[in-house]
Amino acid sequence: MSLLLGRRLVLPRDWLEVVGLVMGGVLGWWLVWLDRVAYVLILHPEVQVSQYVRYHLGKRNYRAAWDLLERRGGELDKLTTRGFLFQAAWLVLALFAITSVASMFGKMVVMGLGLRVMVEEWLEYRSDRALLKQRLFWQMKREVSNQELKWYMYIGTVVFGWLTWLLV
Repeated sequence: MSLLLGRRLVLPRDWLEVVGLVMGGVLGWWLVWLDRVAYVLILHPEVQVSQYVRYHLGKRNYRAAWDLLERRGGELDKLTTRGFLFQAAWLVLALFAITSVASMFGKMVVMGLGLRVMVEEWLEYRSDRALLKQRLFWQMKREVSNQELKWYMYIGTVVFGWLTWLLV
């Protein structure tokens, strides 16, 4: 059993690679959500959002806890994945994964995580740059200018595009 796509014959074993690609991308996309869970349950249990989420989890009302995190996730200001230091470490991990990992699943987990971070940053860049600067550079002592933020976003996007190009 095979399928002809364009000029290439896709065999069932190739489908496993496609499934790995899709599943890795989805898993990477949702890994960022685990940062919110860690923030609420481990890193900052004193924050009001954390207390509400813990309350819902204590009542086994998981849907309400999920909805609360989705609705009030913007209040979580010092997420690990949103810091520029994490993104520098992600770049090293992405280079390693793309050049050394054999399966598309592993590569796509890393790239899916990077895509989610990049998309969220661009959405916030367009809506509230001051908040993005606060969330992205909270580990730095000095104030980052709008011009520096603009360059950071452009360079980050070009680097992500280059890494995606390396996948192909």
